[in-house]
Amino acid sequence: MTNFSLQFYQFNTWANEQIFKRLKELPEETYRQEVQSIFPSLSHVLAHVYLSDLGWFDVVSGKDLQHAMSLARERKEEIEAKSLVEMEQLFADLSERYKTFLSKEENLPKQLTIQHPAGGVMETTVGDLVPHVVNHGTYHRGNISAMLHQMGHASVPTDYGLYLFLFA
Repeated sequence: MTNFSLQFYQFNTWANEQIFKRLKELPEETYRQEVQSIFPSLSHVLAHVYLSDLGWFDVVSGKDLQHAMSLARERKEEIEAKSLVEMEQLFADLSERYKTFLSKEENLPKQLTIQHPAGGVMETTVGDLVPHVVNHGTYHRGNISAMLHQMGHASVPTDYGLYLFLFA
């Protein structure tokens, strides 16, 4: 039986790698260039995605959401200040942690009770939370693509269908 959560997360890793590869092809200043968009720069988008992914990893590892959100607020400026190469390494390291965790089948049905400050209580499983993490990344890769076009640069395809054609 295929571990869909792990496969879907591996797609997320691949898609992020495509974004980093593309950004490293562009002039260095593109990463921090200010743009009128949902985020002020590409560096801010990537910091947001990383901190969100890190927070959800803490949650699936047994920490509470309030703790994860507090850590994200504390580390926001530090992470936004990272270079593109440093961000790429942070993403790669976190991806390895996720893949190791998700490869253990016993972790997927693990029950989670998540208390959100504005959304109440959610009962879910680790396996059911993975699509949220991946979908969040997909959404913000779309932001990155739009911002690149706004700056006069082409983006790169990162959709799940392409991933399946390449790797399934």
